[in-house]
Amino acid sequence: MIATLSRALDLTEGEPLGHSMRACWIGMQLAAELGWDDDIRRQLFYAILLKDAGCSANAHQVSSWFGTDDRRAKRDLKMVNWSRLHEAVRYAVRNAAPGGPAVRRVRQIVALGRRGVGAARELVRERCTVGADLVRRLGWDDLVPEAVLNLDEHWDGSGYPLGRSGLDIPLLARVANLAQQVEIAWSRGGGPAACDVVRARRRTWFDPELADAFLTMARAPGFFDALGAIRDPEDLAPVAPAARDGDVLSVESGLVPMAEVFAEIVDRKSPWTVHHSERTALYAGRLAEAMGWEPVTVRETVLAGFYHDLGKLGVSNVILDKPGRLTDEEFRAVQTHPALTADILSPLAGVDPLNRVAAAAAAHHERLDGSGYHRGTSGRDIPPSATVVAVADVFDALTSERPYKAGMAPDDALALMMPDAGRQLAGDAVAALAELVRSGAMPLVQAPQEVAGVLR
Repeated sequence: MIATLSRALDLTEGEPLGHSMRACWIGMQLAAELGWDDDIRRQLFYAILLKDAGCSANAHQVSSWFGTDDRRAKRDLKMVNWSRLHEAVRYAVRNAAPGGPAVRRVRQIVALGRRGVGAARELVRERCTVGADLVRRLGWDDLVPEAVLNLDEHWDGSGYPLGRSGLDIPLLARVANLAQQVEIAWSRGGGPAACDVVRARRRTWFDPELADAFLTMARAPGFFDALGAIRDPEDLAPVAPAARDGDVLSVESGLVPMAEVFAEIVDRKSPWTVHHSERTALYAGRLAEAMGWEPVTVRETVLAGFYHDLGKLGVSNVILDKPGRLTDEEFRAVQTHPALTADILSPLAGVDPLNRVAAAAAAHHERLDGSGYHRGTSGRDIPPSATVVAVADVFDALTSERPYKAGMAPDDALALMMPDAGRQLAGDAVAALAELVRSGAMPLVQAPQEVAGVLR
């Protein structure tokens, strides 16, 4: 499950699906090469898969400061030695409103210059601090969050956010930093490019002992072929740590906090969607309960509500934060998010009951009359939980503020939804919503701490 969800983090960082899994494989190979014990390898495994947990926290800022697609700017940054001023300046010039009018580009570059080095440190601090906090919420309180916090520190002290150097940088962070840079260089230029990066940044970015160990390991025949074969979470099975009693996450105890954390990652991507996934999950749970569904189905519906917008991590903030009407091309980009949700969660297809959660999450924009997206499914072919999440999603969208509109009162939102009941939206779910609104049992919430009560 963690490996599957790490693919969503890859999208937000502008990387192809599987980047974090391949980085994890590299890190675990390195740990085996150095003879590390099972406990440290177990923590390294999750530290690398979750290294980008804070990825969405600075997406709005990156998009706003550079005037471009946040994913493009982040992807380009991965190839830059930004601790060198001349490379950082070239990066800023290249990514400031690319393709825009010259006057706009100049303004964007000047604004970036005024922000100075502190701006880069701020962006990294936001991402790393939020990521570490989210990982702690999953139950880790030791090496894993420390690795996430220190991911972008460099051996020579030129990294961020704290400027740590040498052995003051936690060991797992040093491995994760090297592993991610190796994967990125390999994905762009193959094995030779990966080794070149390690040699070039040995003693600047990377612990020289780790760099040397990697270069020795990379000379083994078939090493990079094996790396390229890591495409699915199951491919990590040979290097995955053995389960043990008391592990932080398990199928039973870990699903809810994991869903809550990834919902927050999604909702942090835009200031206009803060708590949207949480509220959608809450409303979906209340509707399912009001409709008399079995507790296990209520639980699956709530989980689908948490995950329904996972694919929005792959949509540019230029579009998500746009204050005006979207162009047809921009709207088509937004419409890709259910398909992206389906792609991210596709490894769960054979895992019961997560397969039902994944199917419902990906189908929340389908409509009974077939007018929805991304598959155009209709009627009973739509998973029942998806029809409830759809009603909850629409209700929250109408009652929440957006850059282009104010939020509606619950009664007004319900009135707008009623004509679609039984035609596009599930009639029984809309009827349950109407009863809850009229009885006052569906109050609007901004920071829904009650979600935990519905789930547990």
